[in-house]
Amino acid sequence: MAGIFQFFTSLLKKFTDLCAWFLSVFKQVFIDLWNMISDLVCWFFESALALASGALSAIDVPFNPQTYYALVPPEASQMLGYIGITQALTLVVASLLIRFSLQTIPFVRWGS
Repeated sequence: MAGIFQFFTSLLKKFTDLCAWFLSVFKQVFIDLWNMISDLVCWFFESALALASGALSAIDVPFNPQTYYALVPPEASQMLGYIGITQALTLVVASLLIRFSLQTIPFVRWGS
């Protein structure tokens, strides 16, 4: 009689081990699917950023302010450095770029 109970106990143990294995496989499949979906979203985002970077680098800017810096006398450039004209121009240009980029987005026409 003890042999029959031992047989059914070992059979039940094998069945529970099989169910635990199926559960771990099922869990791992969902983990792998989540990783694949998140990688796919990151790949789409990265390719969109690469496309935008390529489009921005294709724009040719004919104005180069570096050529005009040599024409400014050293005393004037030193005074402009003291009063912080480069930081002020940077702030103005950055704010204009942000304003123009926000104007291109539909339904985000703030202030116009």
